[in-house]
Amino acid sequence: MARKRKTYQEQKKQPEQQVAVPVLEWPTAIYARLSIVNSGKDDDGDSIENQVEICRDYLEEHPYLHLHDIYMDNGWTGTNTNRPEFQRMLDDIHAGKVKAIIIKDFSRFSRDYIEAGNMLENVFPFLGVRFISVTDHYDSFETDGSAESLLIPLKNLINSYYSKDISRKVTTSIHSRQLAGQHLPSKIPYGYLKSETEEYRLTPDPETRDVVTRIFREFNDGVSISTIVHELNDEGIPSPGRLRYIRGVTKKECCKDSRWNVEGIKQFLRNPTYTGDLAFGRYPKALYLGITKEYGRERDESKWRVLPNMHEPLIDRETFRAVNERLAENRKKKEEIVEASQKLREEYPAILLGYVFCGDCGSRMAFSRHRSKNKGGNGAYCNYLCLRHEYKRCEYANTIQQGRLVSIVWNAIHDQLTYFCDFDKMIQSLKSSGRETAQQISYKDEIQSVLLKINGCMKKRERLYEDFSDGLLSAEDYMSFKKRYDEENQELNKRLNHLQTMQNQLKLSLSEKNQWMVHMRMMQNETELRRELVEALIERINIYHGDTGRRVEIIFKYRQDFEALQNAFEEWKEGTDA
Repeated sequence: MARKRKTYQEQKKQPEQQVAVPVLEWPTAIYARLSIVNSGKDDDGDSIENQVEICRDYLEEHPYLHLHDIYMDNGWTGTNTNRPEFQRMLDDIHAGKVKAIIIKDFSRFSRDYIEAGNMLENVFPFLGVRFISVTDHYDSFETDGSAESLLIPLKNLINSYYSKDISRKVTTSIHSRQLAGQHLPSKIPYGYLKSETEEYRLTPDPETRDVVTRIFREFNDGVSISTIVHELNDEGIPSPGRLRYIRGVTKKECCKDSRWNVEGIKQFLRNPTYTGDLAFGRYPKALYLGITKEYGRERDESKWRVLPNMHEPLIDRETFRAVNERLAENRKKKEEIVEASQKLREEYPAILLGYVFCGDCGSRMAFSRHRSKNKGGNGAYCNYLCLRHEYKRCEYANTIQQGRLVSIVWNAIHDQLTYFCDFDKMIQSLKSSGRETAQQISYKDEIQSVLLKINGCMKKRERLYEDFSDGLLSAEDYMSFKKRYDEENQELNKRLNHLQTMQNQLKLSLSEKNQWMVHMRMMQNETELRRELVEALIERINIYHGDTGRRVEIIFKYRQDFEALQNAFEEWKEGTDA
C-alpha cells in the first residue's frame, strides 16, 4: 500500500527551515547605528557617515543590490532592538519592500547576540531576507544558514576583542620589564650583539662596531649622508638587513640584497643606543591602541622609555649631540628650501607624480624641478627620474621630461576619446531596440540553468525531511544527506551570485552609467591635462628604457568597462553591416 505523506500542517511542530527562493533584484536597506556614548564624539571611524559610506561602496561593487532606503539610529544602544529606525526597517521588511540588509559590522546591528542570532538564523531566512555584514565578510546568501555559519563572524568579533585584551596585558608587561632593565629590543641594533655573560645586556659587535663609529665620525666631519651611503655600498659592507640574512637571523628575500640607504643612516644617527642607553618606544606599536605597524618615529622624546648607561657606548655623548644638531640644521635648511621654492612648485606642479613608475625596476619615479639658467630664470626643467639607478638598484638611469610625458598621456586620452561617439551610438541603438549581446544572452541562459538546479536541490531537501519524518531515514542518514544538499545548495548560490554580479556589471558597462563613458563625457571640452583628469583616468604609467628612446606604457582605469564596450561594439557593428 502506498504510504501517505504528512502535510506541512501536520508537521507544524517541527518545521523545516525554509529556503529563500533566489531573486535577481535585491531591494536593499543600509542600516547604521551609533551608541549613546559615542554619539557626537570621536568614534574611531564608526561614525554614522562612515558606516553608510562603507555600505554604499559595497553596493557599488555589487550592482544587483539596489538601495531602497537608509536607516540610521544615532544615539541608540545596541543592547535591544527597540530603536525607531530599526523598527521602521523591520516594518519595510515585513511589507516586502526590503529583501536585503547591509551593515558595516555585527556590532552595529545588535549587541544582544542571542536576539541577533535568532533573527539571522530564523526570522530573516523565513522572510527570504539576505543579510550582509561588510567588514565581517558575511553574506547569508553564500552560507547554508546554519548556526555554525552564523558563528563565524561572531567568533571573529570575540577573537578581535581577545587579541586586543591580550595585547594590552602583554604591552603593559613588556613596558614594566623594559623599565626594570629586563628586556631587549626585538632587533638588536647594528654594531651590537646580545651579551653572553650578562642577561638583558648588549655588547659591541667586533665586526660592525667600527662601521658605526665611522658613520658618526664622517657625518660629524661634514660628509653628506648620500656620500656615506655610496661609500658603504661601493666597499661591499653589508647593510643591517643583509647582515641579518647572512647570519641567518632572517630568511626574508628582501634582505638578501638589501643595501645602505639615506633613511637607514639617519636612523643610525638618531639612535641613542650608541651612547650606551637603551631607548624603547621610539617606533611605537600596539594592537590594542590600533597601531598595528611601525608607522614612524615618535618625535616626542618624553614618550620614550630611556634607561641610561646600560651597556658600553660606541659614540660619546658630545659627538651624538653634535651629530643630531647637524641633522636638525639640515632639516631646517630643507624646510627653508621647500618654502623658498613654493612659487616654483605652484608654477610647475607635478601633475603626474605618484602615477609614474620605472618599468625596469618597478619603483615609483621621483620628480625634480629646477630653474633653467639658459632661459634667463623664466623657465624650469621638470623631470621624472628613477632614483634606484643612483644606488645601483636599477640597471638604467630612466628619466623623462614632464612636458613630453604630459603630451604623450594627453594624446593617449584623446585616442580613447575617439571611441566615445561610436560607443554612445551603439548604446542608444541597443537601448531603443532592446537587443542583447551574445554575452548577455549567455549569462541569462546560465543563470536560468543554475536557478533550475537550485530549485531541484530545494525539492530534494523537502523530500528528505518528509522521509525523515515518516521514519524512512535514520537521524544519521538524514544529517548526512542534508549536509550534502546544503553544500550543493551553497555552491550553487555562490555560482548564482557570481553570475548575477557579472551580468549586472555587463549591463552597467553597456549603459550610459558606464564609468568610462561618464569620464569621457566629462572631458570632451577639456583643453589640457589636469591633475583631476589624471586621478580620474590613469592607474599607472610605466617608463621603460629602450635603445632608441624611452617607451611609455599607460594603464588606464575602467579597462573592463572599455573592453566590454569594445567587444559589444564589434558585435553590434557586424550586425548592422549585415
